[in-house]
Amino acid sequence: MSEKIIPISPRQIRNRRIKAFGLTGLSTLLATLKWMTVIPSDASLLTAFLMIVLFMLTFGWIALFFWSSIFGFTELLRGRKIPGIIWPDPNRQPVSRTAILMPVYNESPQSVFANLLAMAKSLEKTGQQRFYDIFVLSDTTNPKVWIEEEETWMKTRQMMPADMNMYYRRRPINVARKSGNIEDFCQKWGAFYDFMIVLDADSLLTGQTMLTMTLLMETNKQTGIIQAPPMCINRNSLFARIQQFAGKVYGPIVSAGLAYWQVGDSNYWGHNAIIRVKAFMDCCKLPVLSGRAPFGGHILSHDFVEAALIRRGGWQAWLLPELKGSYEECPPSMIDFAIRDRRWCQGNMQHIKILFSKGLHPVSRIHFIIGIMSYLSSPLWLGFLLVGLSAALGRNIFPPEYFPTTYTLFPTWPIFDQIGVISLFVFSIFMLIFPKFLGLIIYLRQNKASEIGGVFGAIKSVLSEILFSALSAPIMMMFQSKFVFDIFAGNDAGWKTQNRDETGTSLAEAWQRHRWHMILGIVTSLIVWKYAHGLFWWMLPITIGLILALPISMFSSREEYGIAARKHHYFIIPEEIKIPEILQEALKLRKMFAAEERQDSGVERVVKNRFLNALHILMLPVNGPAPDFGAKVFETAQIKLENYLQHNIKMELSREEEISLLYHPDVLKKANLMYLLETAA
Repeated sequence: MSEKIIPISPRQIRNRRIKAFGLTGLSTLLATLKWMTVIPSDASLLTAFLMIVLFMLTFGWIALFFWSSIFGFTELLRGRKIPGIIWPDPNRQPVSRTAILMPVYNESPQSVFANLLAMAKSLEKTGQQRFYDIFVLSDTTNPKVWIEEEETWMKTRQMMPADMNMYYRRRPINVARKSGNIEDFCQKWGAFYDFMIVLDADSLLTGQTMLTMTLLMETNKQTGIIQAPPMCINRNSLFARIQQFAGKVYGPIVSAGLAYWQVGDSNYWGHNAIIRVKAFMDCCKLPVLSGRAPFGGHILSHDFVEAALIRRGGWQAWLLPELKGSYEECPPSMIDFAIRDRRWCQGNMQHIKILFSKGLHPVSRIHFIIGIMSYLSSPLWLGFLLVGLSAALGRNIFPPEYFPTTYTLFPTWPIFDQIGVISLFVFSIFMLIFPKFLGLIIYLRQNKASEIGGVFGAIKSVLSEILFSALSAPIMMMFQSKFVFDIFAGNDAGWKTQNRDETGTSLAEAWQRHRWHMILGIVTSLIVWKYAHGLFWWMLPITIGLILALPISMFSSREEYGIAARKHHYFIIPEEIKIPEILQEALKLRKMFAAEERQDSGVERVVKNRFLNALHILMLPVNGPAPDFGAKVFETAQIKLENYLQHNIKMELSREEEISLLYHPDVLKKANLMYLLETAA
């Protein structure tokens, strides 16, 4: 098969963007003009101004999503590939070296290495594994996890396909987090590789997908990034299953819609993407933003910035919905989703400082604006609701004066177009929901009914997802509004390990996170019922979600409810009926590694296991200089270790004490020898 390209000219690209943003702007303008006519005539000038501005911003966000989805649906319905990129002969052998990078930070080593080994075995089936090496780039700070990483890495190496290497290194100080981790790799080993495939801890990419990405990069010499849209799989909690289903049904038309107007100026999502190492090293030296966190310091959402810098350097960036076999896992609960969102929110707010940097491509600036607005839209929506509610309450608590003191022939009746308000509300809901049914059409066309729980199962799942989204939207609005307010108040989110376990949300945690949502919903309902009774039913879609925040969060976090939903053909995706081979392999390997997991601390394992002791000491020069915790920390740790070895007193080591011991090879060698002699005796 020969290489193929669907040509596209700069003029055609420009026309695509004019269509997408022109229709967004036109629909927003018409809706805003209509909104201006329905605002009560007796509203103050400030109230009217705020209601117009907030409506325009919130509606514009809805319109962009709507029209992108429309174009995405059209492209998928026609079965057209993204134009402008050369698709290579899939049977051609690569000539380049590709590094597969797995940055980790206190993640489960068993899951991480199981996924990597499954990916390596999948590559082996293509016969091209010799062109790939795997790098586990650890920023782990938990000493127990650190030792587990080393042990599991060595076991995994022994199971790796022939002609394929897996390397491991740990940084003692995680400067700049993931972006600094990748930069460190490029400085030390980047010169040996042409491309790098960047992963997250829960990423899975099939061997054929990775091979296709490499061939695409070889064929398209001006391409710096190719993003493969990841699909969420392998979760059972009700919340996660709803997200998986929504991503599977609506995700394709959203991705295709973005690719429609982005073409070769696309964004990068931080994982499940391939990057040209030369482009990254030449262009992606990220700045440290001036000032203190949350707006200053190292950039959290580095992926957007790296894509913009690569595009500024003259390289292309592509989002290719045609690339299948790209998977990830979504957060198991609403609270876990919100915790991750808090970090992303801070990263996107940092982009305000970068938005006006010199030399950026206009589409890159649009990406930044979209990212910023994805979080600012929540406080804007909240502000719009508060202004409208205040105006309605003010009208009822302080009735307007129909007969002013100055003489007039007729009373001054306020004008309020109720039909106009209802029509705008219905139109907005239509623009939010209609794309979901377009996604359902594509979903039903692309999959066998037996693989998605039947046609009726898919339809009732979409309707249920719409109901869940309607109930959870006010909760997420309050979460994100608080995030934005916290960031502008100067509160830093930091960087914490993401929870990936489906343990469910406890009542205590749900109460801590959602009690103010419930109180706000109840208080608002009571005030509206008493002072603006006619508005009560219009506010119900918002207040009911807030009032039920705690049970919604707890109920949706439960694995048993997700499993029950599947039994009744709700939220089924094809990948759980016909499980991808790579996922089957990863799950089998996870069970195998998990069976060997121990509860001992990192120091205990190194002391007890002669092989692990030698391996850890051998790896210390690679893992960088020891952090300086002070002499007292090390002395205390030594005493605890000696008491453990000589008197069998359980070690209660702090993190600093344990790490200090793990950086002293002489102490570890001696402790291992003492332990072996004691057990032999």
